Amino acid sequence: MWKFHQKLKRLANTLNNWSKKEFGDIFAKVKEYEEKVKTVEDQLIQDHSETNRTILHELNAKYIRFLKIEDSLLKQKTQLQWFKEGDCNTKYFHSLIRGRRRRLFIHKLIREDGEWIQGDDVIAETACDHFQKIFTGDNNFINEGAQDCIPRMINKEQNYSLTAMPNLEELKEVVFFMNSNSAAGPNGMNGYFFSEMLAHYQA
Repeated sequence: MWKFHQKLKRLANTLNNWSKKEFGDIFAKVKEYEEKVKTVEDQLIQDHSETNRTILHELNAKYIRFLKIEDSLLKQKTQLQWFKEGDCNTKYFHSLIRGRRRRLFIHKLIREDGEWIQGDDVIAETACDHFQKIFTGDNNFINEGAQDCIPRMINKEQNYSLTAMPNLEELKEVVFFMNSNSAAGPNGMNGYFFSEMLAHYQA
């Protein structure tokens, strides 16, 4: 698994470099071709020639291509399953991304003494001190006696089945049922990559 993880990292770097070389900044490309299309449209109004119409059609084709790539990237970031039936307004997707980041942001915390604290550096220091005391304290221990009050809902056979390593068929089923446009994990790969890789491996 370590070798596989290292290969994925190298592949992710290679694909990232290829994407920058092949496409560049997609969002900047969309704005660039949008301006080009507007310029040529104005030229076509002043000079309705075959040459200007041809240039406009070519620019529109490239503009639509980069729009689709941009929509695909935003689709992965927002993790919306109903994207095909939803609004394709990129501002809407950007607002969703910003809204999710705002909800995950910690603005302030209350300490054990009841004092509220603010600021990224102060919150980070307080959180580190809190967990350091929990995991390194000499007199701190976890009382497992409360677990005896929890009823056992599964037997040993069921527990063995739940903790057993999955076989190849189970892995294939999970991979093929993954959402192809799911948000990429820490390795930068989404569900489509793993399903295609497994299909290629089987072939």
